[in-house]
Amino acid sequence: MYDPESDGNLRAFRREGRIVVVGASLAGLRAAEALRDEGFTGSLTMIGDELGEPYDRPPLSKQVLTGWVPAGGTRLPRRRELDAEWLLGVPATGLDLATDHVRLADGREVPFDRVLIATGVRARPWFVESEAALEGVFVVRTREHAEGLRRALAAGPSRV
Repeated sequence: MYDPESDGNLRAFRREGRIVVVGASLAGLRAAEALRDEGFTGSLTMIGDELGEPYDRPPLSKQVLTGWVPAGGTRLPRRRELDAEWLLGVPATGLDLATDHVRLADGREVPFDRVLIATGVRARPWFVESEAALEGVFVVRTREHAEGLRRALAAGPSRV
């Protein structure tokens, strides 16, 4: 039997409360924007392990390396204002479902009613650590990685 009062409570729960998004890159940003677009008015917290707001990664290995776009020019455009708390530069290290908290590397715990995990993928480092540590071996995952590789290429290496 349909209970209109419980339906109203469900709608209120969907629009209120505390949502924590773990992963402050493209997927996390677009999910948070979609939540606001759909009428979510509650507390929204964005957690990201990198400093700085979300940026577009594909240009890092293309336009940034050619110098066409500076590394800092890859910020993702915002489709709307989020009204969110941004916890950047600190990775999430755990999820406690018994107490509904996300644990952060700095010891803080962030409470949630609902959590969205949008951490994406990581670049796979070269499997031989001693070789991966050699000068001239690069992983391109972040703005800093792309800028470091761009500087190395600009120095004119004798071979690539």
